[in-house]
Amino acid sequence: MNAREFQASVSAGEAASLILLHGDEDFLVDECIQAILEHTVDKGTRAFNLDVVYGSKVDVKEVVALASAFPMMSERRVVIVKELEKLASSDPAKELLSAYLQKPLESTSLVLVSLQPDFRKKPFTDLKKRAVLVECKGLYDNQIPDWVAQRVRQLGKTAEPDACRLLQAYVGNSLRALQNEIDKLFIFVGEKKAISGEDVTAVVGASKGYTVFELQNAIGRKDLKEALTILQAMLQSGQSPQMVIVMLTRFLNQLWKLGELRSKNLSDSEMAREVGVHPFFFRQLVQFHNGFTAGQIERGYRALLEADTVLKSTSRDPSVVLDMMIYAMIRGQREPEEAGRPA
Repeated sequence: MNAREFQASVSAGEAASLILLHGDEDFLVDECIQAILEHTVDKGTRAFNLDVVYGSKVDVKEVVALASAFPMMSERRVVIVKELEKLASSDPAKELLSAYLQKPLESTSLVLVSLQPDFRKKPFTDLKKRAVLVECKGLYDNQIPDWVAQRVRQLGKTAEPDACRLLQAYVGNSLRALQNEIDKLFIFVGEKKAISGEDVTAVVGASKGYTVFELQNAIGRKDLKEALTILQAMLQSGQSPQMVIVMLTRFLNQLWKLGELRSKNLSDSEMAREVGVHPFFFRQLVQFHNGFTAGQIERGYRALLEADTVLKSTSRDPSVVLDMMIYAMIRGQREPEEAGRPA
């Protein structure tokens, strides 16, 4: 099961004797452990019924002894072993651990944590048969916005889709870093119930230096030099090339939709709502739209698609690929002999 499913099962009172948390997202691992502690061992007795050890610092005999001890003043005790892959490195150690895994003490929840388990080898072959397996791997790019929205809901507020995407664009895919920024946003918005893209820009963007909004504004002004400077600063600070493409696609979508709406008899506030931009930024978007023909917007879409394809299918330097993309969006396609030179 995944981390969310596991936390739900623990909250429902399901306590397993053997649990393997595996994967590279330590934030999810920590949340699973916290769920186990909250619903398995009372805070008043944790000093007697909780042990946390590391496979690089203990031997199997000590782990088995801890797991074999009965709880004190509680129905269960919890033993957490991190760095499991470093624990059972010898055959005798593997056999000793395997013997315990065959008949675990029911009153103990033995929680084993492994970054990269090899399920072809002991003790993981035994754990695959007998333990509750919880996958705590990092999320894919397209899963992050939904995760952010869900976290915000759990904490009692809502986040607009743009806010979720912007937070990922600024922070990346580290769940721990995302949660830290969500905490800051909650302090910033106070009693406000919904977190907007503008809130994210104010709180997170301000601390990240150049932002994707500054990049799209430079493109909107057709300021090639400034756009390339901002882009390189963003990439050097760790911004995801794919997220740059996603956010610039959103920008072009706004320009294209605005072109359709301006042919109708709508007010500025109605058009701003339809485009999905705050009224405060709408006038600037209109100015950007005035500088782009429909053909230039289409050319921008092609440049974004080509850059996305190259990044996913080749090992070319992302900074070069995105430089070419920005050039094409602002000035058009370079001639082949110019393609290798900076603008």
